[in-house]
Amino acid sequence: MRKRRHRQVRWLHTRISEDLEDVLKREARRRRLPVSLFVRNVLESSLDFVDDILENSMAVARRSHDLARSVSGRADGLTDVYGWQEIILNREAACARCKVGLPVGAPTHRGLREQVGPAVFLCSACVHRLRRMPTEATIEEEEST
Repeated sequence: MRKRRHRQVRWLHTRISEDLEDVLKREARRRRLPVSLFVRNVLESSLDFVDDILENSMAVARRSHDLARSVSGRADGLTDVYGWQEIILNREAACARCKVGLPVGAPTHRGLREQVGPAVFLCSACVHRLRRMPTEATIEEEEST
């Protein structure tokens, strides 16, 4: 549903070129509208058009970002994992990163997701490597020193 602009009469004075004045008057005559109404309609339509372009481009950007993350990011299916919970396995599994087998009873880490998805596990070695990865905060601290 389109937003309706508040219709309160206000005067807006601006300077325009003679050429623009001629074009506006000619087009208003062609449409059988007063120039002021035509100008108001053009401005409102232009703003609505810009809003639509911004909304559509943001939607496209979001879809492109999601696609780029799923295609380029990590091919291991872990882009949506926000954390790792230590567990003891009750059945065999494989590490999502290095593919090493994880036997029953092995301490391992299960990926936690906000969305529903398949269970993913990391072995101790991959969790250790993950703990050593620099965070954005540590990178920024190192760059500032």
